[in-house]
Amino acid sequence: MKDFQVIKKSSFYFIGLKWTGTYEAAAHGEIRPVIEASKVRLKELNLAGENSSLIGLSYQDRPDGFTYYIGTEAMNTDGIPPDLHGIIVPSNHYAVTEHEGQNAWKSYEKLYRWVEKQGLQINSHGLIHLEVYSMDYDPYKMSPSLVIGVPLKKKGKSID
Repeated sequence: MKDFQVIKKSSFYFIGLKWTGTYEAAAHGEIRPVIEASKVRLKELNLAGENSSLIGLSYQDRPDGFTYYIGTEAMNTDGIPPDLHGIIVPSNHYAVTEHEGQNAWKSYEKLYRWVEKQGLQINSHGLIHLEVYSMDYDPYKMSPSLVIGVPLKKKGKSID
């Protein structure tokens, strides 16, 4: 992958667990147990295939924090247990980059600057971040490896 690029992601059905909290709580690792629990649930229920990715969806839905869903693209939508959440993620263009290690916020800041330089605009309503990890990601390791993405909206310059 180039440092930064725009990709189009087709609509998909997401299934996973939910965490709600502040940015400070997230920075202190409060999401880690939810990530681990989601991986366990997805495996127990056979909802993730061999080539599935672990997907994180961040929604800016409160002034003091956000809601984070961690799960995968569903292989089927039949009989979703009540502890899991299903979300239809609409087709969209995303500005993406790869991130290695701690302090993902630094990669997000670089991505935001790149988007602005390209004359594009981030869609800041609803889904604000998409993260893609390998399914074997261990949230307690010190060096996460992931693809981060921010949804784009049209602004003068076409992204189609």
